[in-house]
Amino acid sequence: MTLKQLQVFLAIADTRSFSKGGEAVSLAQSTASQHIRSLEDELGARLFDRSISHVTMTEAGRLFYEYAARICSQCGEAIAAVRRFQGLEQATLRVGASSIPATCLIPDLLGGFCDARPGVRLEVVQGDTREIIRLLQDEAVELAVVGGRFDIDSIDYQEVGTERLILVALSTRFPESVVTVQQLQEIPLLLREPGSGTRLAVDGALQKGGLDLHSLRVVAQLGSSEALRRGVLSGAGCAFMSALAVDRELADGTLKAMDIAGIEINRSFYLAWRRGRSLSPAAEVFMETVRQREPH
Repeated sequence: MTLKQLQVFLAIADTRSFSKGGEAVSLAQSTASQHIRSLEDELGARLFDRSISHVTMTEAGRLFYEYAARICSQCGEAIAAVRRFQGLEQATLRVGASSIPATCLIPDLLGGFCDARPGVRLEVVQGDTREIIRLLQDEAVELAVVGGRFDIDSIDYQEVGTERLILVALSTRFPESVVTVQQLQEIPLLLREPGSGTRLAVDGALQKGGLDLHSLRVVAQLGSSEALRRGVLSGAGCAFMSALAVDRELADGTLKAMDIAGIEINRSFYLAWRRGRSLSPAAEVFMETVRQREPH
């Protein structure tokens, strides 16, 4: 059974004529008749009753019609979907992103990306780095932009930017500009959850600086950069954050950055994708857009 046979069958059923049905699918009447004979032989049932004046479907033909129509419709949808995929028309790209990429990096790129590829609908799924990599492994997203990396065999990474994380404080509450490691242990801290890229970078840098993480005075553990920002503004304590998340508050003086003597915290941003998988044209364009992003 072939798709062409199903198309011929539907055309003849709709026109009630072998000649008109064949013409509808660009076949001679004799060729259309051969397709129907082959189909009837395979099914072991007559699909049409033929007479000199007209053609009608048998009961078997009526039963078969519904399934043939459904198959041809789905084949047409599948072909159209692949053509849209190849042509970047009406395509949907799902990208996973951790906090800062989702709220700062990707929105900054959105205007240029949408202008260049108006047929692509971008869906961004936000979570911490661990959650986003898990979504990538489960193929719930095609690409990811994250602030940390986990060594997983099935995932490839490419560094696409770096930034310095700063200790942010409410200007009116903490007048200091530089604190020592010892003073840091006395400051009330708001931290991100362990699976976030920010937390991975902070923990690594502090441990490298000889600080026992259990000695920190952690007053809250929060699940996003926005939650950290609001917590610091409320006066609850200080937080290690990306300057991108608090650029307005730093500019107007509401918040200030505090240096830690002898410790600098840097982290990288990564593009991540499933190893060995072919990416859609939309994903390749998005990756190139991220790679060409101008650093702030």
